[in-house]
Amino acid sequence: MPANVLVPLDRSSQSIAGLVYTLVSFPDATVTALHVIDVEHDAYGEVESSEPSDEQRQRAGERLLERATEVASEYDRTVEKVLETGIPHRTIVEYTVEHDIDHVVMGSHGESPVVGPFLGHVSEAVVQRVPVSTTIVPESQSELLQRDFPGRILVPVDGSEQSIAALKFAISQFSEGQITILHTVRLPFEYKSEAFEGTGLDNIVEVMTDQGEAILDSVGKVVEDNNLVVEMELTYGDPSRSILEYAVESEFDQIVMGSHGRSLPARIIVGSVAETVSRRSTISVTLVRGRPNEL
Repeated sequence: MPANVLVPLDRSSQSIAGLVYTLVSFPDATVTALHVIDVEHDAYGEVESSEPSDEQRQRAGERLLERATEVASEYDRTVEKVLETGIPHRTIVEYTVEHDIDHVVMGSHGESPVVGPFLGHVSEAVVQRVPVSTTIVPESQSELLQRDFPGRILVPVDGSEQSIAALKFAISQFSEGQITILHTVRLPFEYKSEAFEGTGLDNIVEVMTDQGEAILDSVGKVVEDNNLVVEMELTYGDPSRSILEYAVESEFDQIVMGSHGRSLPARIIVGSVAETVSRRSTISVTLVRGRPNEL
C-alpha cells in the first residue's frame, strides 16, 4: 500500500480537500505537499503591486505550503513541503517518477469551466500520464468533511487484472469500509426487461448476464480469501454512465477502480471508462494501476 503520497496543491478548496483525504485515508504514509509555480500563467499577480511577479508567486506558494502544514497539524500529522517552478502537469509527473512516489492525490473541478494550475485539464493530464495510482477529489473541503471515510466504497470490475488489483487495493487500504462490487453488462441495445420477453433479444441478455455473473463469482473468490462480507451488484448499460449513476443513487462515499493508463488498450472498466468516471464523478475516485501481485 502507498508509503509515499504526493498531494499537488493550488489555491482551490478542492486541493486542500485532497490533502485532507490523504491525511485520513493514508495514516501511515509519508505525505508530500507540492506546489508548482506555473511558468505559463501568472495566477497571483497583484494589481498595482510594485513587487516583481516572480516574487509574488514565490510568496503565494510559500503561504500555500504553510497552510498545508497547518491542516496536517489538525490531524496530528506532518507534511513535507516542496515548491517547484515549471509546467504543472509535467512537473507533477516528473516529481512522481524521480522521488519514488507511490500514489498521487489531486483536487479537481472536473469538467467545470474553471481552469487553474491543478484543476480541470491539468488533473486530467496527470491522470493520463502519471505511472502510479491516483485519487481525484472533486469535492470542496466542506463537502468532503460531510462524508464518512472510508465509508461506502464502490468497486467496478470487469474481470481484468487491473480491476482485481483495484479490489485488492480497496480491501487492503479500506478494510473498515463497506465495499460494493459492481459489474456493468454492456448490451448492444438499450435494456428493458419487459420488452424482451419472448424475443430473440432475451437470449442475448441471458447469455451476457451469465457472463457478468461469472465475473462476479470469480471476483468473489478474492473477497472470500480476505474473509470479508461485501455486496455484489449487476447493472446494464453504458459502463461509465452506469457507474456514475449507481454511485450517486446509492450514496457512495468514494469509487475505487482499475486503470490501464494511457499505454494499454481500454477495456470495459479500465482505460477510457476509468478516465471518464474520474473526470465526471462528484465523489472521490481512485484509479489503481498495476496487477494484483504487484500490490
